[in-house]
Amino acid sequence: MKHLALLIALLAAGPLAACCMVPRGYPGDVDQAAQQVVILHRAKTDAAPGYQEMLIRVQPFFQDAQGNPEYIAWVITLPGKPLRYDVADKAALQAGADLHEKLFQLARRQWADRSQFEWPSWLPSGMTERGMEDAKSLVIEEAAVQVGPYTITPVRAQGTAALDELNAYLQERGFPQEDRDHLAYFVENDFTFLCVRITPPQGQATLGGRLDLPPLVLGFETDAPYYPARFSSRQGNFALDLTLISDKPLDTASFGAARERLKAVSRGYVQLVNLYSMQPLPDELAGALSERATTIEKARWYVNRIQSEGFNPGDEAGVPAIAGWKDDVFIKVGDRQDELPGFWYYGDQDIPFLERMFREHAMAVFFLGGFAFFFSLFIKTRLNRRKLQAKANANQ
Repeated sequence: MKHLALLIALLAAGPLAACCMVPRGYPGDVDQAAQQVVILHRAKTDAAPGYQEMLIRVQPFFQDAQGNPEYIAWVITLPGKPLRYDVADKAALQAGADLHEKLFQLARRQWADRSQFEWPSWLPSGMTERGMEDAKSLVIEEAAVQVGPYTITPVRAQGTAALDELNAYLQERGFPQEDRDHLAYFVENDFTFLCVRITPPQGQATLGGRLDLPPLVLGFETDAPYYPARFSSRQGNFALDLTLISDKPLDTASFGAARERLKAVSRGYVQLVNLYSMQPLPDELAGALSERATTIEKARWYVNRIQSEGFNPGDEAGVPAIAGWKDDVFIKVGDRQDELPGFWYYGDQDIPFLERMFREHAMAVFFLGGFAFFFSLFIKTRLNRRKLQAKANANQ
């Protein structure tokens, strides 16, 4: 039960839950400088549920104390049972971000190469933006898993009565009780709490001032891509670099709501959503993922990215923004209507010259050709009317 106690100690930090936590007797505090995340999501099929693998790296640092603690703990919430644990090289995270950057620059170039033609606003167009019951076993603690510097213990609390059991457990051990409303969302939706303990390297008594941790890899089933943000309310206004790779396009409205919620930095007036790659995933990234995540009959990966300078500012009273959230960050899977529209975009496909010319200039050619046709038809009709009128006048 020592790992459960560690989780409870984390939950006991106060009415606003934490992501990373120092030992209770430590005189200082821990915050995050930034999070780097790559999510790869496979949509559900008739044969299998949706599945996600997430590479997540936190950058905690200590403050308000002269020394550093002997360990820190980190709680990660998952909407399903964890199916895979591993660690990855930081190059895998960078490869995900670089893939989006490459596709973004290709899209900008392909947009610039097209005929400079805009669909007239006065013409109709369809290419517009789219817009419990209590269980008998209330607290379940599973076996701990060691991966890299992380010791991970999954803990689940079942049913609303588990909230009282957790708080009773806290009280018996001298910890303050946790706010029921905060825990209720995770318990009622059957989340798993991953209690992650990070200790110093062998031969060291305390952790370093700034930890250079490898990305943690987690695999679990979920029908919608998920980013665990709600449990980080006490971690300050940290920066985020989140890359999402999926085998189906993301719902544009849902992705737009996530961008707004996470206070994404804008990279121009037009947001390019669901850029896609027709090539295999970069080796550095693919090597960190499992066969279940990467096996695909024909590569078509949709890549999106959210970069934020901070989405957890405090209000006038100092209450963090995340504290007011009612749920966590899920992004719905979309369909073909959510793909990036336009003949001009073809991603990283190697296409022949004639097809490229068609994609770049088809819209302008079709419009100008149609305009020329109807204009000539109009002129011809006027000329015919004049001839008929002249003939009628001559017969009078």
